[in-house]
Amino acid sequence: MIVRFVMKDAHVPAAVQETMNKRVHQRMDAYFKEEAEDATVITVRITEQKNTYKVEMTMPYMGHTLRTENQEREISLPALDKGIDVLERQMKKLRTRLGRDLRKKPPVEAEAAPEIADEEEAAEQVVRVKRYAAKPMSVEDAILEMNLLGHSFYMFNNLETGMVATVYRRKDGGCGLIELEGL
Repeated sequence: MIVRFVMKDAHVPAAVQETMNKRVHQRMDAYFKEEAEDATVITVRITEQKNTYKVEMTMPYMGHTLRTENQEREISLPALDKGIDVLERQMKKLRTRLGRDLRKKPPVEAEAAPEIADEEEAAEQVVRVKRYAAKPMSVEDAILEMNLLGHSFYMFNNLETGMVATVYRRKDGGCGLIELEGL
């Protein structure tokens, strides 16, 4: 497991960064002991604004992308600890869900984790472009992925219909589904 730190407007001393690296390894190495050391990369992005540290953690796990975001005043270590706690809960939830699905469905080949890449601005209005490999999945799996990422919508290839679809969180708390026709 590799832990990659990305600092954005944050001044984190090298000793604190080393402590953060050790904490991530102490808590997460057990989950990846079967893999090669460079097989999993956990990205820790730290930003600082007005003495408030925001720690975002992103990692691939079992073909899904797990993400968490926490803020703390004055020091970034408590935000990192909270983020690790959230990642562990997400991993356990995902494992339980996938285990339940495996008992229901025949096994499917594992697919590569989505690759997300930032591009430079393509037009004045576009601030950021993300690209990822959309794998076919059920609506329930897409909702799970949306919740794990903490997003309000998620675009995917619908396994049942073969169409491009988007699930989204509604204001009433439920989920909606949009499918593109004619592709």
